[in-house]
Amino acid sequence: MITISTFNIQNDIQSYSLEKTSMILDYLKKYHIDILNLQEVYSKLDIDLKKELKILSYCSYGRYRFFLRRIFNRINEKTPIITKEKVLFNKTYSLPFLPSFLKRVMTKVVIQDGNKIFSVYNTHLDFQHEVTKKRQLKKVLKIIQKDTNPIILTGDFNLKTNKEIFLDFVEELKKIGIQHVDIHERTFKTSRYHRAIDHVFVSREFHVLHKELITDIPISDHYPVLVQLDF
Repeated sequence: MITISTFNIQNDIQSYSLEKTSMILDYLKKYHIDILNLQEVYSKLDIDLKKELKILSYCSYGRYRFFLRRIFNRINEKTPIITKEKVLFNKTYSLPFLPSFLKRVMTKVVIQDGNKIFSVYNTHLDFQHEVTKKRQLKKVLKIIQKDTNPIILTGDFNLKTNKEIFLDFVEELKKIGIQHVDIHERTFKTSRYHRAIDHVFVSREFHVLHKELITDIPISDHYPVLVQLDF
């Protein structure tokens, strides 16, 4: 069984304290998470988190939006994939972002679990422009279509499940054997609608055993999504 979670931890860099890192670690340990995919991870939290993850034998993979971290510190986020599984390969892809001013990225790792190999992707799409989201989804799809491994894709897509461009994306993934794990609740806490914007997709090789929205973690404006898979 593989336990995976996607969680936008909210960029609150100005008010950050070690308690936030501690609560992420508590979540990781409480649910015995094998793969934790985070969004909006900023430098202060990233540094503290990596120190503690090392003690637990977890590694964090993924690069920041910008190379000049100090200059863009406030808005320079990453979408790390955190795991203690054996990682054969990792890469961070840049996604189209204009006319938005915020660069977006997607992280990939290839994991070996016994004699099985699969790819995990984690991303965070634009929140301002539909045209940008559409271009980003097109790039994500293009990357995934070239991958011959079974796939897990997660992230904050900033798209509700009734949006046309999201439904088109879901249909394109179905054509290559990747299904959307339906969460029929809001994942952004202040949303007026009971529709998720944080999503998990898995290849047909994975069987969904359990899915759950975790609602008792107060450190973010999002709820984490937890999914257990048989592979």
